[in-house]
Amino acid sequence: MTKLGPLGGAYSDLNSADAATAATTAEELERLGYSTLWMAGGPGNNLPQIDNVVRGTSRIGVASGILSVDRVPAAEVTAAYAALEQAHPGRFTVGLGGAQHGPMPLATLNAYLDDVEPVVPRSRLILSALGPRMLELARDRTAGAYPYLVTPDYVASARNILGGERQLAVLVDVIPEVDPARAREVARDGGCGSSPPSPVTPPTCVAWASTTTTSPGCRTGSSTA
Repeated sequence: MTKLGPLGGAYSDLNSADAATAATTAEELERLGYSTLWMAGGPGNNLPQIDNVVRGTSRIGVASGILSVDRVPAAEVTAAYAALEQAHPGRFTVGLGGAQHGPMPLATLNAYLDDVEPVVPRSRLILSALGPRMLELARDRTAGAYPYLVTPDYVASARNILGGERQLAVLVDVIPEVDPARAREVARDGGCGSSPPSPVTPPTCVAWASTTTTSPGCRTGSSTA
């Protein structure tokens, strides 16, 4: 089982089409000790950016979070995975999702997993699963789930469905500010920066992907299991 680690980072600059920008951001996150870099997929195909980040760093894990199965052909995913696995083994975890927007989401994801599994092992797959049936699919066919915008109660119920052997990576927006009034001001203004945290100039907002075994407790500036 691929271990995603206790704390990952998700930043918009990682998805920059400029390879140097993406590599600089990834290198700083690697230096700061993050365990995994989560590359937001969105509506497009960011496999080239994932390739830039993996090749621009030396050891940190990189996960797609997520590649949309209705937009990114399975053949492109397997080709990218095979190339990166040959050059940088153990670095790329394939996160898949997006099927919920179609008429038969479970069937769509099952068919897509059938297509990629000959190349990408289940231990290197993760699903953007939210509902109970999607979580069951993640449990049965991948290494775990990657939900976003969920509550602590949801995390506890998702862990119950996934069981103790699968990973649960929860994306949480965190404002690294010790003054509650200032943190609320930043949140109201919608000020989320895209740069990685720095000892000198911390961003107004960061996204942390925390792998947990139970429901996390959240507070300004931290996410704990």
